[in-house]
Amino acid sequence: MSVRFASANHPARRLGWHAAGRGLIAPVLARAANDNRRDGGDAGPAGAAFDPLLVEALKHFAIHGLAAAEAAVDLAAEARARGDANAKDRWLAITQMFDRRLAARAGRAPEPA
Repeated sequence: MSVRFASANHPARRLGWHAAGRGLIAPVLARAANDNRRDGGDAGPAGAAFDPLLVEALKHFAIHGLAAAEAAVDLAAEARARGDANAKDRWLAITQMFDRRLAARAGRAPEPA
């Protein structure tokens, strides 16, 4: 999973920045917008529905950073040891969002005796 940082205040995203540099007009800053579609078809953050699993994965990433995939695999293994199949599947799905190969390997892991 790649993460890219893009500053909202960048000269390339200023509308009319060439003319503003010559002093002809005042620069206008382009506004960042959420391009996810709502059920009504209009774009915007208000009322936008997100996948609950994605929200949980992002929160997990906020806590564990780049080690999030390995931490999710460990939590899936703990759930498997407890016999909680739902939690194991949820953590494997979160792992798959970060690292598909690691999730596939963890899904093929033998059941504990």
